[in-house]
Amino acid sequence: MLVVFTTNAQQKSTSEKSDQASNHSYGVAVDLLPIVMSATQGKLGYSAQLWYGYKHIRFRGLIAGFTMPDKLMGNDDFTNLETTATAVIIDYFPQKDFKGWWFGASFEMWNNSITSKIDDSSHDFNNYVATASLGYIVPVYKKFYIEPWGAFHYVLNNEKVSVGNTEYKTKKFQAEISIKVGLKF
Repeated sequence: MLVVFTTNAQQKSTSEKSDQASNHSYGVAVDLLPIVMSATQGKLGYSAQLWYGYKHIRFRGLIAGFTMPDKLMGNDDFTNLETTATAVIIDYFPQKDFKGWWFGASFEMWNNSITSKIDDSSHDFNNYVATASLGYIVPVYKKFYIEPWGAFHYVLNNEKVSVGNTEYKTKKFQAEISIKVGLKF
């Protein structure tokens, strides 16, 4: 009787430790969109995300740098829109173990530089952005995963660049889709 009780207590303790360990997770990810967009302009883009998850909530920090293709800017009087984006993001996973669907919200800061074609001058400006996002994590092999995702951005400020009779202003509403690759530890 004593042996059975001791064995059951050890199993319960091991099970509780295993459950606690599975509640915590962390990882790294790279978003491919900044890399691909910049490459179309002959530039180098980058993205890096670190994340920590507890139970169903994931906290992410990210930095990304990219050059926007001129065709997507919406103003032919400007070129070479370069952005460095930083963000703090909170995601919710309905499923355990940080896989499957997730829903997120974030606050972002975009530091931008743009060149006027009129006088070849460079101008810096910032955007402050609220974002809602949705994605799906697909485990591929051991710790490696892919993560298709999409987001809607709302630019909170109205900063613009004026040169002569033309101006560049970031679109108030924006959407994006991409794929991330990552490692979960």
